[in-house]
Amino acid sequence: MARFLLIVTLSFFSLRLCFAGDVFSFSSELKDSETLVSNRSTFRFGFFSPVNSTGRYAGIWFNKISTPPAVVWVANRDSPINDSSGVIVISKDGNLVIQDGHGRVHWSTYVSQPVAANTTYARLLNTGNLVLQGISNSGDKILWESFQNPQNAFLPTMIVSTDSKTGRSLKLGSWKTRSDPSPGRYSAGVIPLPFPELAIWKDDLMVWRSGPWNGQYFIGLPEMNFGVNLYEFTLDNNNQGSVSMSYTNHDALFHFFLDSEGYVVEKHWNEGKQEWMTGILFPSNCDIYGKCGQFASCQSRLDPPCKCIRGFEPRSHAEWSRGNWTRGCVRKKPLQCERRDNNGSREGDGFVRLIKMKVPNNPQRYKVSEQDCPESCLKNCSCTAYTYGQGMGCLLWSGNLIDMQQYLGSGVPLYIRLAGSELSKYQYPHFHKTTV
Repeated sequence: MARFLLIVTLSFFSLRLCFAGDVFSFSSELKDSETLVSNRSTFRFGFFSPVNSTGRYAGIWFNKISTPPAVVWVANRDSPINDSSGVIVISKDGNLVIQDGHGRVHWSTYVSQPVAANTTYARLLNTGNLVLQGISNSGDKILWESFQNPQNAFLPTMIVSTDSKTGRSLKLGSWKTRSDPSPGRYSAGVIPLPFPELAIWKDDLMVWRSGPWNGQYFIGLPEMNFGVNLYEFTLDNNNQGSVSMSYTNHDALFHFFLDSEGYVVEKHWNEGKQEWMTGILFPSNCDIYGKCGQFASCQSRLDPPCKCIRGFEPRSHAEWSRGNWTRGCVRKKPLQCERRDNNGSREGDGFVRLIKMKVPNNPQRYKVSEQDCPESCLKNCSCTAYTYGQGMGCLLWSGNLIDMQQYLGSGVPLYIRLAGSELSKYQYPHFHKTTV
């Protein structure tokens, strides 16, 4: 009886999939001139050529924007077809395959578990997710999906994630150029740390970070704190090295886009103007990771933008005056722990407060109260700064402090550890002094 029901089910699907607009099965093929359209007509899947390119690629783009197509995912990004002979089919082993007129395979889903061609079908969902599904008595199962293979577009309900234990991550990846969808040099994703942060890398080198997530927004994205965003981020952080992030947006033609130059761009379609409205997520040159070097803060409204934080001076005054800030700043006076090691003065250390800051990279979280947070730093000779914030608790930094910014209307207080003799230069409310 079960076998009979399965045969009936398969027969039903094989008929339905041949004619439905958002699905196709083993009994059909998608030619170069044909496309799938999601059920609400938001996305389209088929062959296209990028701007200034004659190569044919199978990809997904926004259905209502066709000149040029606003592509959000590409299948055969490393292997274009040189003519219009390409077809998309379900192969004998049940995989979704792109091949040319000579039968050469240019891309496949390469599903690991063995499946039969007559038990799988492909569907383009209205989220922009292309899925390969298998039919069974217990219900259809997703065998593969484009959302698990992200590229340069971050669509609503997509997930980017990092699992430090397994080493697996889902990151965005840029195109090589506007005309070449093969993998470029930039990637973007989320990193766990004590609190999740967004980051962009060029090759394996970090070039931007968002600052920690405080439960409501990323403190290095000040515009998120003023409610101007039209999206809502959701983060799942298990505090064990695994974090995932997605977002929602009620505008069906909204998405984030990692371009070939490493910029993350907000894009939403203006129907009246028939054009994309765009905004760079980090427009300031201060957003370049570590622009001012260690123990320095960047302020985009100033010229020059880099300034040593209080209690520090340029490592090289000559280089600093020439606008070369990469070597950063050094302490004017050693800390009490350092002097104790040298049998010097035993005057206590304290903290100077910097306001409206993007905090440095690589904090450590301590589960102590706000009152105990400064003492936790002072008891550790390597601790150089702390902050205590709603949604974050007590964060401490050790060693060099890098990638700090000061904002006009957002950010958090950051307390920098200084020698007691330095603190007398900075009057209340900018400092407090604590001895050990």
